[in-house]
Amino acid sequence: MTRTAEIAVFAGLRGPARTFTYAVPDGMDAAPGHLVRIGFGARSTAGVVTALDVPYEGALRPIDALVHPLPLLRAHQLAVASWMAREYRCGLADAVRAMLPPALAARARSALPPARGERREALFALLPAGRDALAAGAGLGVRQLVTLRALAAGALTGADLAAARGSAVAARALARRGLVAESSRAVRRVPVEFRLGEEDAVRHAAPTSGQRDALAAIVGRLASGGAFLLHGITASGKTEVYLRAASEALALGLGVVVLVPEIALTAQVVARFVARFGDRVALLHSALSAGERFDEWRRVLDGVADVVVGSRSALFAPLARPGLVVVDEEQEPSYKQGSTPRYHAVDTAIALGRLAGAVVVLGSATPRVTTYHAATTGALRLLRLRERVNELPLPPTTIVDLRVELHAGNRGTLSRALRVALEATVAKGEQAILYLNRRGFATVVLCRDCGHVVPCPSCEIPFAYHLEGVLVCHRCGRRDDPPDRCPACGGARIRHLGVGTQRVEDEARAAVPGASLIRMDRDAVRRKGAHAALYERMRTGRAQVIVGTQMVAKGFDLPGVSLVGVVNADTILNLPDFTSAERTFQLLTQVLGRSGRGSAGGRGILQTYLPDHYAIRAAAAHDYEAFAAAELLGRRRFAYPPFGRLVLLQTQAKRAETVDRRAEAYAAALRAAAGADAQVLGPAPAFAAKRAGSFRVQLVLRGSRPERLLDRVPPSAEWTVDVDPVTLLG
Repeated sequence: MTRTAEIAVFAGLRGPARTFTYAVPDGMDAAPGHLVRIGFGARSTAGVVTALDVPYEGALRPIDALVHPLPLLRAHQLAVASWMAREYRCGLADAVRAMLPPALAARARSALPPARGERREALFALLPAGRDALAAGAGLGVRQLVTLRALAAGALTGADLAAARGSAVAARALARRGLVAESSRAVRRVPVEFRLGEEDAVRHAAPTSGQRDALAAIVGRLASGGAFLLHGITASGKTEVYLRAASEALALGLGVVVLVPEIALTAQVVARFVARFGDRVALLHSALSAGERFDEWRRVLDGVADVVVGSRSALFAPLARPGLVVVDEEQEPSYKQGSTPRYHAVDTAIALGRLAGAVVVLGSATPRVTTYHAATTGALRLLRLRERVNELPLPPTTIVDLRVELHAGNRGTLSRALRVALEATVAKGEQAILYLNRRGFATVVLCRDCGHVVPCPSCEIPFAYHLEGVLVCHRCGRRDDPPDRCPACGGARIRHLGVGTQRVEDEARAAVPGASLIRMDRDAVRRKGAHAALYERMRTGRAQVIVGTQMVAKGFDLPGVSLVGVVNADTILNLPDFTSAERTFQLLTQVLGRSGRGSAGGRGILQTYLPDHYAIRAAAAHDYEAFAAAELLGRRRFAYPPFGRLVLLQTQAKRAETVDRRAEAYAAALRAAAGADAQVLGPAPAFAAKRAGSFRVQLVLRGSRPERLLDRVPPSAEWTVDVDPVTLLG
């Protein structure tokens, strides 16, 4: 009887029907997880076997070949892919393809190449004839004798020989005389930003009591699995807990995955793993070339590397026995994939832990309230780190009311208090960070007299001001004209809110003209390695002031920073999104936590038009519990996560009437089929209502199980489906 195989086909098809049945040729030892080459229509493409012996009647095309004799996907990876396809309403082939490096999934290879390594390094070894010559010394020059002595003492590489005053040139001359053997090995190039200074690499301070308790809880579950939230204030030593837990997992023969939100912005975390575990670490992230990424993936597949560090897709590394999965800074939106399959790495990590029996640790100083709610209601185990390492205090923070500044005649971006503090900090030889809490697109309409933000009367969220001069609600689609005067106080100073880094940089230079100042935003770090170079200038003290956006809020451990000034705390706070207060609190808490990590102590100054907002006050007080209580109260009122789920549906077309007609028709069909488990909101313009010449419209499903509505009324191929979106401003 002919055996059959269900194959997830990588053929660029749209929609969920991406698996097809093929015949397994006699003598082919196919198994689930095998990468295969198959015929699909008139072309040859790649696919992955997901199941065997699937019932099928009729003639079948045979599999052409196995790309590799061994399965490239483990059983737990296929299980995770199946979970992703169900959870995120994507095709199984899309989920399976996400498990493979792009260079491999993009084409069907006849054979799987070995990992290449980035360069070859020469190795030298002393032969018996060389030992005899070392005793006799006849006919050898001084450099050759020194080189022989170095090899006899254990030197291997050219660098080893140079350190002992020998040389690779002399070693090659000795090899030609039969006294030395020369060989080579592949050497991985670790980028400079992932290397630590010697003092950092050997930093193993005694753990705090909180670290010991957290580590004991995590290690105690390595044999059986479990999920934890490690909630630790800034500089409380979460990374050291990760490192020690990883050591324990490796000692048990288990693999480790460590996810970081953005590799360039968390280089210190990556560097500490490289320093601790050396060549056992594989780096997997989007900044690598396709070839580099394949090489690192292959090292994991071959068992050479058993610690995987990288961005969200590193979760899919082919570890044989994953035992520990760490998601650092679990609150970061970058853990959500923006294209199909639109998975969230945090939730997928928890699914991986459950399916593979691994421990999952979600770490954050400012966890998402959905994660915190899960931990306080028993779905996760909550571990707390309440104190900073070395008992350093959290920086006291002053809130500056920008309305008062404006009434006093100060129209600059720096308040009087921040300007004075900046001058004093530079005069003492200490360092300062000036942070802008903003996104480059979108503004809100705000009164600079009273702080009132113009809301949609139907939804009680801020209107967004569009460039064509109209206010738009991105929840219900309502439109309105911007007011000439503030509806709350009648003031005429009602403006579109937005300040740029260039303006702040100019004012800071004027305030402290003698200071070395650098700017860090997306424009300043486009060149490869620029982020690391700017960070190094701050670390070494060659720069005193850094002006930046979100990328200065995380990953920076700079003991010299004693002042953090938040230039404007309100921009994200006023975005028309259900996570705006949460993102504001998270970013403010993180950036304020950059201050006071050294012996000089630190302080923060937080400028705002909304000094009484709960997110502002809680961030200034470093009080997560107070913020979470207030935020969850509002989430419950509107059935937002964790008290309900969301599905974001978006469509686009070149003609506005086409996309409007399509959206209205689908919305009507959804409403007709909706039950108690889902509510249909919209259609409304997407936040970026026009992109690349296409008009964009969205629908939002909200309820206890809104995704079930898609089973009753499936979307056409013109719609994208985002289950559990992290923002409605896509």
